This record gives sequence, structure tokens and C-alpha cells, in this order.
Amino acid sequence: MEWIRHTDMDEAPFASVFALYEQSFPLHEQRFAAHQAQAMGDPRFFCESVWENGELLALLFSWRLEDLCYVEHYAVNPALRGGGLGSKILREFCQREGKVVLEIDPLVDEISRRRKGFYERLGFCANPWPHAHPPYRRANAPHELIVMSWPHELSREEYDRFYRALAREVMAYAEH
Repeated sequence: MEWIRHTDMDEAPFASVFALYEQSFPLHEQRFAAHQAQAMGDPRFFCESVWENGELLALLFSWRLEDLCYVEHYAVNPALRGGGLGSKILREFCQREGKVVLEIDPLVDEISRRRKGFYERLGFCANPWPHAHPPYRRANAPHELIVMSWPHELSREEYDRFYRALAREVMAYAEH
């Protein structure tokens, strides 16, 4: 597997990565392309894709924030899901990064419950702190999510630091 960090949306392989991004996340969880391009210029933002033999396996967009790494977006190529590839990539990422935080949808259906189980099997812990992700687009409201962290639950102080960084740094590249 080869990890590629993208810093420019005009790079040839990034078109495939951005197509997977648009396919994998609802509009209210996506940046406008112009804001994505701005974020890619931030040295704390790692817009990475994983490839093997010329095939896009996954995308993983993350932020290095103080003492943790925030996974903003993670998606596996739909044709390759269900075979353990997603676990392998995320396990490698966590080992590389140390403390990792991500968000998942509230547990409202079987898909959301399975997604939580996927992360728990990798060692992620659901955190008890109420959490609403700020909107990427002005027309949307904040949306409730569950914060999961690896390798342990966040203290209230760690969660508060994470949320401040999310609101100030990550969301600086959203529509205001």
C-alpha cells in the first residue's frame, strides 16, 4: 500500500480521491471544493489517499491538532469494502499517529450501530461528551455526532481542547 499526501486539487490522482469523497459523504458533511483547496494549503491538514497497483483503496483526511490527530473524513472504495481493508488502513494510521479522534453518526439504525462496532473492534472508545459538529455550509445547522477516540476515552479537558481546535482551526475552511 502506498500513502499519498495531496496538497493541490489539480494533481492528476486527486480527481479520483475527490470523487470518492463526494460519493461517500452527504453534502452537509462536505466542504465546497474552493474551501477544500484552501484547507489543503494548511500544513496541519493531511489530505491522504491510499493506493495499490494504481487502484484507489481509500481516502483519509486528517488534522494534526495539538496532542491528537482528528480524522475528518475516512472512506474506503465501495468496491473493496467488507474484506478487512478498512481495518488494516485505519490500524496502520492509528499506530502512526498516536492519539486519534473521529466522529460517527448517532446510533439510529443498523448501519450506524455496525459502524460503531467497526471502530470499537479497532480499539476506539465512544466518549460521553455531547457533541455537535459545526456546519460546513452556511445553510446547514450543526449536527449531532458521537466522538470516538483511540486508544482511550478523552477526558473532559481533552474533549474541550479538541472541540476548540475543531471550531477554530478545522472549520476555518468552511462557508461562513
